[in-house]
Amino acid sequence: MDRLVGARKLVGELVKREQLEVRRVEIVGRDLAALIETLGRPPTGAELEEWLDEHPQVTESYAPASVLDELVYQYMSPPREVLDAMPEARHPELERQIREAATSPEPYLVYADWLQEHGDPLGELIVLGVAASSTSTTSSEDGATRFERHRLAMEPRLFGALKAKIHDRVVLHWRFGLVQGIEEVRPLGWQYWEQLLALRACDALQTISFTRPVPPEVVASIDEHASMALSTLVLTNCQGKLPDRLLQRRLRQLTLGGPLAVIDRSTFAATLEKLVLVVDAASVPDEILAPIEAPIRELRVTVNTSIATLLADRLTLPHLERIVFSEGSASKAVALLARMELPALRHLSIVGGSLDARTLSKLAGLPIAAQLESLALENTDLTDDILESFAKKRSAFGALQELDVSFNELGKDGLAAARTIAPTVTSRRQSAPGNNAEKRVRRFAGTRLVVAEEIAAPEKWKRAARDGDVRWATYRGEDEYELFVSEDLQDYGCSCPSSIQPCKHVVALALVAVRTELPERAAGGIADRVHQAHGRREAAEAEAEDE
Repeated sequence: MDRLVGARKLVGELVKREQLEVRRVEIVGRDLAALIETLGRPPTGAELEEWLDEHPQVTESYAPASVLDELVYQYMSPPREVLDAMPEARHPELERQIREAATSPEPYLVYADWLQEHGDPLGELIVLGVAASSTSTTSSEDGATRFERHRLAMEPRLFGALKAKIHDRVVLHWRFGLVQGIEEVRPLGWQYWEQLLALRACDALQTISFTRPVPPEVVASIDEHASMALSTLVLTNCQGKLPDRLLQRRLRQLTLGGPLAVIDRSTFAATLEKLVLVVDAASVPDEILAPIEAPIRELRVTVNTSIATLLADRLTLPHLERIVFSEGSASKAVALLARMELPALRHLSIVGGSLDARTLSKLAGLPIAAQLESLALENTDLTDDILESFAKKRSAFGALQELDVSFNELGKDGLAAARTIAPTVTSRRQSAPGNNAEKRVRRFAGTRLVVAEEIAAPEKWKRAARDGDVRWATYRGEDEYELFVSEDLQDYGCSCPSSIQPCKHVVALALVAVRTELPERAAGGIADRVHQAHGRREAAEAEAEDE
């Protein structure tokens, strides 16, 4: 649509809706077309609102910025054939500056100005993308709407026929008007990866995510064609050896998930700063005898036996400054920290699980306690009594400046104790005593919760006690069963014949443990007996099947 015609139609529509009162529509329309010429793009709704308020021909303006945005899109957007005919301008130096500072909006805006001067509509997309990233909630929401409209209009120009090949196989994440991340959700052939990565829209690509093991031909395409800005690789389905060629790019962040990750020296690029480790198991090849030094400064990890062995025995982490234990591995975290040498550690977060006074006392006794500048104990079932006991160990944390005790079960006494440990205390939402722990057990129970509630009373149990972080018992029913469950619900077992795990007895014991104070008593090898009973049962079932 001709710019002048579109401007007049926009003004006329506002007058028709009685959202604008003007002396002469044609003058306002002419001046609006001139404004677009000056800006090099259609105005935003907020810009148009301000311009109308100041125009001498406008007597009253009632239209909000959101309505003006809609009308600008309707009357000022160039049609598809006009977009396709507009020039594609390239400036290698400005494009290089974006790749080198891909997280900063400034080089994008400089590039956008140059593109708009040369009539390339990508410039407007970048401007809208930067506006959509605004820290102001209202402006970012309005900006996101305008950006999304323009992005959809630009897709045929940006992707051409390739869009049909990739639309249901990858999710594109946009930032500052260009593709910031590519998340593969269904397998995409190497030739399409090659075409996608060669596009101008992916010139500042920073993140690639896979939910499958990456085929060698895809690895080769990415290594050859991905932007030099690529700094984050997410592999959520590791099944053995990792793609070395991708790991040796200038990565700053690596996420590993899935059943198994085989770690060797090629895993850690010299530039790597952050590792997210959420695999079920990790190993180091037997031929690598000496520990591998990892350059990372930040680690986010879910702890299990395999990961604990990797971190304590097979890696050295001399530069690690921050570690976050997540996914309910609280009790295992302190035990692992006792096995690790962390000379540079300054920030520790333990998120999820259950911490008692004895475990926190062990934390205070570790050498790292004196190094810590910040400590987060979030959603770890802290109570007033536990924190008051922990506060008695505050002298061990001589450098501590910040303590985060959010999402626990603290009252005013517990929070007062927290303030004696560190000068700055963060507390976001505290629950009633016992509430967090019971919620965790209910999630753990799944479909067994209803039947477990029927036997979740102390009188149903012949013996029930705790031994460290293990709760153990003998169930007093038609048959006697031995069972146990760890405090973090990660390890459990029962000698009953149920094939559903956790069984109702384990869930009931976990409920009893959070609702009553169990006595301290040695478990006497109950976990080993339960595991042996399961082993005998599985062997008998296998023998019966063979017969």
